[in-house]
Amino acid sequence: MSTIYVLNKDGKPLMPTTRGGHVRHLLKEQKARVVRTKPFTIQLLYETDDVVQPLYLGIDPGRTNIGVAVVKADGTAVFTAHLETRNKEIPKLMKKRKDSRRARRTNGRRCRRQRRAKANDTLSTKRVKQTTAQNGSASKRAKEIGVIRRRLPGCEKDVLCIGIKNKEAKFNNRTRPEGWLTPTANQLLQTHINLVKKIQKFLPISDVVLETNKFAFMQLDNPNIQKWQYQQGPLYKKESLESAVSEMQEHHCLFCKKQIDHFHHVVPQHKNGSNTIGNIVGLCARHHDLVHKETAWQEKLAKKKTGLNKKYGALGVLNQIIPALTKELGVLFPKHFFVTTGKSTYDYRAAHGVCKDHWLDACCIACSVLPNDVCDSSINNRVPYELKQFRRHDRRVIHKENMNRVYTLNSKKAATNRHKATEQESASLEEFRKEHPDDVCKLKVKEHHPTYRNMNRNYPGSVFFVDKQVHVMQGIARSKDGKATTYKDTNANLITAEGCKFVAKNSGILFV
Repeated sequence: MSTIYVLNKDGKPLMPTTRGGHVRHLLKEQKARVVRTKPFTIQLLYETDDVVQPLYLGIDPGRTNIGVAVVKADGTAVFTAHLETRNKEIPKLMKKRKDSRRARRTNGRRCRRQRRAKANDTLSTKRVKQTTAQNGSASKRAKEIGVIRRRLPGCEKDVLCIGIKNKEAKFNNRTRPEGWLTPTANQLLQTHINLVKKIQKFLPISDVVLETNKFAFMQLDNPNIQKWQYQQGPLYKKESLESAVSEMQEHHCLFCKKQIDHFHHVVPQHKNGSNTIGNIVGLCARHHDLVHKETAWQEKLAKKKTGLNKKYGALGVLNQIIPALTKELGVLFPKHFFVTTGKSTYDYRAAHGVCKDHWLDACCIACSVLPNDVCDSSINNRVPYELKQFRRHDRRVIHKENMNRVYTLNSKKAATNRHKATEQESASLEEFRKEHPDDVCKLKVKEHHPTYRNMNRNYPGSVFFVDKQVHVMQGIARSKDGKATTYKDTNANLITAEGCKFVAKNSGILFV
């Protein structure tokens, strides 16, 4: 039996119904109208009594997958759904934003200001003599410019800095309020709250049940760990992660006897490498440069230390948001909010023969607080709604900005960039100058300009019709001259843009 959700004349949710014939008569007699098709919801056009029964919403929290279920007091499920979030995109987007800011500051006004100050010899009134103690791991650029002493706004004493920075010191104008969460955790928290509010639009939720778990990563690695061992991890009695790595390598480079200049991630962080002692090695400046530029040295490093990927990234985010989510739901549903544990969910699922899935777990979570030990006998055969989260806004104007500097000789590519970038295979200008010193003056720089995005385009998550069939846009498959020619929907179908009629913009969480 399909469940039909009902709203009163004012748009307030009422109890759902399975009387499809009665609903059909109401629509035919124009006593009701269809509000949405997924889930199928009608709105009554006449006055009714707002009498509702208790409905329990169970939430199985997660980073990528969230399960929700709404049950009655007798255990009958009236709504089940599975949500696929976009939380894993957030760290990548934050990195893009950081790179854009860095490029803007490095290649923009700050860089010009530094060059102008250096040309006019106005960097500082005092120039500090470099010593190994003051700046033992100074970069090549720092040694060229020189370490200078400057009085920055917000600082009582002069500070040592490289180049010129006419702004308040970062450590003086950055504060985090109480209860601050990382952008990734905050987005996941808001996703859970928005999902609850979305369900409240068509169901009169009275109580909310949330499964709360505190994940201990050391116990996951070693189930037989003792209580006293939690305080004696790899960083026990160590000042920092770097000092622990340095002590483990006897304060010298992994490949030679020189002092450590850089702490290198064996598995890069952009490839899901962890920031733990098992994935970090200490290298001197020479070997650090070789590892970044030559594949042979990367293989040598892999033989000495394999590195580690992030094992519990999702669980770490959940540990952050569970206290905040509990607080938020407690405010939304005062005296009607309950918490359970994974143990109670497991016991209920085993006692009633419920299969393992996110939305089925949510059903068990909701039923575990009911006064009577009841369960929907047909819950395993129920087909849940599939929801997917899309990015609502993308205000980035520039499509591609940081492009390689290309040098040409007789209309042919001769070099790329002034200095060789990481993982760059072609020759740089520095290498070309050593091999062909007489031809440097003949080189020409190929001009390039940033490419911009069409801000009036249709975003993923938009709803469109094709031959009276509803589709949800997943992305643009093909484009020509900045205009989309082929769209891709959530079912991986390729649809020509000419036959698409867009009827709704992206609303964040969609029924697909």
